[in-house]
Amino acid sequence: MSDLLLTIFLPISSLLISTYALLLWIIRIFGFVRRLPNSAIILPPAAPGSLGDEAMVCASIDYLRKQGIENISLIEHTNKETYPVDVIENIRLRNFFIYQTWYKFITSFLYAGWKVNQYERFYALGADVMDGYYSNYYTFKTVKIAEIASFMGCSTGILGFSCNRQPTNISKQLLSALPSSVGLNARDKISYQRLIDSIYHPVNLVADLGFLLKPAEQSDKLAKVLEWVNTQKSQNKIILGINIHILLLKNLEGITADDLVQVLAETITKLHQDNQQLSFIFLPHDRRKINEFNDDILSKKVIENLPPEVASSCFKIPFPCLTREIKGIVKHIDCVLTGRMHLGIACLGQGTPIACITYQGKFEGLYQHFNLEPLFIEPKKLFVPNQNDLVELVHKLIAQRQSLHEQVISKLDEVKELSQANFTSII
Repeated sequence: MSDLLLTIFLPISSLLISTYALLLWIIRIFGFVRRLPNSAIILPPAAPGSLGDEAMVCASIDYLRKQGIENISLIEHTNKETYPVDVIENIRLRNFFIYQTWYKFITSFLYAGWKVNQYERFYALGADVMDGYYSNYYTFKTVKIAEIASFMGCSTGILGFSCNRQPTNISKQLLSALPSSVGLNARDKISYQRLIDSIYHPVNLVADLGFLLKPAEQSDKLAKVLEWVNTQKSQNKIILGINIHILLLKNLEGITADDLVQVLAETITKLHQDNQQLSFIFLPHDRRKINEFNDDILSKKVIENLPPEVASSCFKIPFPCLTREIKGIVKHIDCVLTGRMHLGIACLGQGTPIACITYQGKFEGLYQHFNLEPLFIEPKKLFVPNQNDLVELVHKLIAQRQSLHEQVISKLDEVKELSQANFTSII
């Protein structure tokens, strides 16, 4: 559906949804549908593949079950994969999320409303999909499911989402038009202020749901990684985590994946020359491929482009793995350079300091939660000739790692309370 059609459809969509919600309410009142007690339905931000999305899903279910909400279902974006969680139902809504003819969209939306009517609570995990950056169409669909859930009397919230510098006009209209009973939860202070300035709806300041994730304590993959980590520590090595991904190249004209691999290989080589006590562990965090590349493939290519004496100081974690395993791993690493925000959240949640290759203005608000000086670099600066900005950033991270660790630990309980605030006002 084009942005023009969305703009035309917006004024009448709420009327149609409220009418359908009234019909569903009548059906429930007359006993044709019964709501599951202690129940919630969760809409993830995307199909499985990102360990960041997986962290939000797993953390949400952990927290809700701790509150006695046992009957939980997930809305699935695809018929092929499910998240690694135990739920009573995976509700298949592939036809709702793909681009399609209008009548298939209407049919799948009616089905979505019918299913939501069977639960007491509805939570959309907003992440980075609510400002229209990726798709106004997806933002529209998420908001409209939340709207019908609210009209039917469900406790409803859009949890832990960010807002970039320029949210689309359609996304602002959609969020502003939501009933006031729908909780809108911004996951950092910068996003909170951007939303306050651009929409007409109450907004709550929270922290990302990933801070509530429980790490894995044991698994075969975790044991394999910790064996390498412990060997490095026995040699008094400083262990630096590395994550890169292909989205860092978005909007960088003429820059290829090979260019990114070369820059990272040169950076790691220079870091090793400067300090041979460094060891490097590569931490892929998303298995989805874009232009034939994902985090794991890029990590392998970087290692292949290193001199043998540097490559011998490197280790790539077994992948794919679970998001809980990643969080269990990063506890034992000295510091991490990451391009993925949710890997950064896993690190900070374990007290491990981070530096970031930032994109879409994502990381600044995360640092503010911990009162930290931002340690980040924009992707375009990686490719400036004869500059060592990334090397200098990592040197700064390594030099300050102990004081950064102490600062993170001092603020962590407060940040976890903010993460719980995603639910406390709307459970």
